Amino acid sequence: MKKEKILIIGFGNMGLAHFKSFINRDYIIHIVEKENNEKIKSLKKNKYIKKKFFLFEKIPSKQKYFLVISSTTSKERFPLIKKFFNNNTTKFLLLEKFCFFSINQFSEFEKKFNHKTKAFINSWGYILAKKTVLRGQLRDFKIICNIKEGNLLGNITHLFHFFSYLNKKKQIEHFTHENSSIIKNHSRKYFDELRTKIKIKDIKKNEMVINTKKSMKELMTFNISQSSSKVKFKLSIFHDNSIYFFKNGVKLKKIKFPFSSKTSFQFLKNSKNGYLSFMPSFKDDQKLSKLILTELNVKIP
Repeated sequence: MKKEKILIIGFGNMGLAHFKSFINRDYIIHIVEKENNEKIKSLKKNKYIKKKFFLFEKIPSKQKYFLVISSTTSKERFPLIKKFFNNNTTKFLLLEKFCFFSINQFSEFEKKFNHKTKAFINSWGYILAKKTVLRGQLRDFKIICNIKEGNLLGNITHLFHFFSYLNKKKQIEHFTHENSSIIKNHSRKYFDELRTKIKIKDIKKNEMVINTKKSMKELMTFNISQSSSKVKFKLSIFHDNSIYFFKNGVKLKKIKFPFSSKTSFQFLKNSKNGYLSFMPSFKDDQKLSKLILTELNVKIP
């Protein structure tokens, strides 16, 4: 039986994480990255791993892939995806967040390329919301998300996907932000970071408030309450990526962080079996991402 091919475009930390998800699986893996990339050089030192992939410095042509993963920054992503579809095909496309750099790129992808593949967004926020098993249990709920300052824009898609999963993808009706100021992004100098307070409400009046905090022991927290119930839930995510889930202050369980090194293969396995709800679709993400870009007017990595 002919082996299926996977293409990973971009090989930073995320590209490496995706690669690890397939390293012990029976796929042909192509990677688009420069030869002098430090992670590539490190992989080539291992004789076993060296045989697991083929390296291209440019997008290959006339190739038929089963899965393409785009793990570049938002600014690089659209030109490379456009170049890919000029001469190649893929059954599934998994895009890292933030999906595209501009609203026009979202629109152009939808018009020219979305019908050529099944496109999804890699979102730990969406998967984490599933792991709470709260969807369907919540009525008239409010989420207060506190996140350590400097980490908002790199995670904002995940926060919106967390809300979107729990509210069953209901349309956002109101989006406001206050006391907002652009601050320096220390890890990615060509992109912004934001100090702000964001409030969103859907058409059923479910609500999420996102606060950036200068000082907090966790990386982020989600406090979930309901107007019709005294039961309260909390998720705490720490800097070591440990996650704890609480009900009325009592710890229910520790949740494993949904790293791409695990979830990328799970996504592909589910997709092959016809389960296309493991990750949010491009169509679902586009509505949220365009809203974020329109309201905040920032450069998101």
